[in-house]
Amino acid sequence: MKNQRFYALDLLRTCAIIVVSFYHMWESSFGENKMIFKATESVFGLLTPFFLDYWGYSGLILALVSFFLIGYSATKFNWRRYLLVFIGLVGMIIHDQAGFDVQTWNWNLYAYLLFSLLFVQILPKNRNILFSVSLICLVSLLIPIEQYQTLKPHLSSSLAQIMIGDLDIDTTIGWGLLPWLAIPTLGFCIGRLLRSMPQDSWVFKGFKFEIPALLTLATMLIVAFPFNPDISISTTGFYYYVFSGSLWFFWSRFLVVFIWIRLACKNSVNEYLSKFKWVRWISDLAWNKYFGLCYFIQLLIVPLAAEWSQTFRTQPLLMDITWLGILIGTELIARSLVVQAKLASNKLARGI
Repeated sequence: MKNQRFYALDLLRTCAIIVVSFYHMWESSFGENKMIFKATESVFGLLTPFFLDYWGYSGLILALVSFFLIGYSATKFNWRRYLLVFIGLVGMIIHDQAGFDVQTWNWNLYAYLLFSLLFVQILPKNRNILFSVSLICLVSLLIPIEQYQTLKPHLSSSLAQIMIGDLDIDTTIGWGLLPWLAIPTLGFCIGRLLRSMPQDSWVFKGFKFEIPALLTLATMLIVAFPFNPDISISTTGFYYYVFSGSLWFFWSRFLVVFIWIRLACKNSVNEYLSKFKWVRWISDLAWNKYFGLCYFIQLLIVPLAAEWSQTFRTQPLLMDITWLGILIGTELIARSLVVQAKLASNKLARGI
């Protein structure tokens, strides 16, 4: 399985991509993250409660899965990945700044990703160390978010953004290193540990009745998902709703994600899913094969939706069509760029 795709992870990542693009579409269109459409007005209004309550952590899911695959990969250093993230960081800094005032530059997703990439790069391959780091990550995620926020008075405003984010209800800044650095680090360590396992290991073969047992547990967790009736997406926005969640709010959802990752590692699950053409088709999408590139392209295209924001308010269904168009457009652009890059590489190899 070392050279095959994890079909179950591609399915999970595809769902998370749809949700994240959904949020980016809204944020870019209106410059805010508070939802106003009703369920009867558009697909956006219909899907908002479901996406928020069940897929609100999609950004962190993407980080976990992506770094798991980076850890599992045999590639030691992918300079293209670092280049894309660095360009994305520069772009977001330029987008967020006001009058080139450094004090207006906020900690953002690409800063978080670049730091995470650099951090996991220095982790040794020693299995004991990777296992210990994984335990530290798990412990850090078991500490209530309110405890990290108590550090805020002792940090400068800039350092506080980087270390713990900002849970101000009106200007929420997510992706603080405490505790969210644990997500990509944990994913990377699990992937690296899995890579070191022999193919006949229990990790790949699994146990008898493991699949039905895990699926039953995941179903029970989903049914028991807690919701916060005191926090509404229409008044607090997406970031605050997600990043201020309680421990059980977070872990009830991420236990399901970890169960899914565990199932994805089983040879039997991978072989079963590979029989379906639609699964192989989804796995072969540029969104999965070149996720970093697609994510970057999407962030370049989505801001164009701001030009239609007033039209979207009066014609919500047009926003649904634009959202779908951006997903498809990103896929086509990414495929074209990859083809052109391969052609250019072949020409260079032939000395043309």
